[in-house]
Amino acid sequence: MHGSIIKSTIQLDKEAREKIEALKKEKDHLDDLLQQEAKELKDAYAKENKKILKERKDSYQLEIKTRQEKEQSKYTKILDEIQKQYEQNKDKWIEEIYEACIK
Repeated sequence: MHGSIIKSTIQLDKEAREKIEALKKEKDHLDDLLQQEAKELKDAYAKENKKILKERKDSYQLEIKTRQEKEQSKYTKILDEIQKQYEQNKDKWIEEIYEACIK
């Protein structure tokens, strides 16, 4: 009777140790799995962030280019108007300045 109790106790202890060992291995595997998933998520977020930043940069560059072209067009138009006005009134202005200096 004592022998069977000891054998069953030893068997139960052995099974418990094996279960504990299996759980430790599973835990170690879970840590690796979690680290791998965390790395994959980090890489995915980094990739997505780079994509978003590139899209925004491209959008801003296009907007800047459009605005520059618009402002350049305005500048050229105003410069042409000033040049025409100068050509039309050059002699008159020179005469007015000359008259003002003499007086």
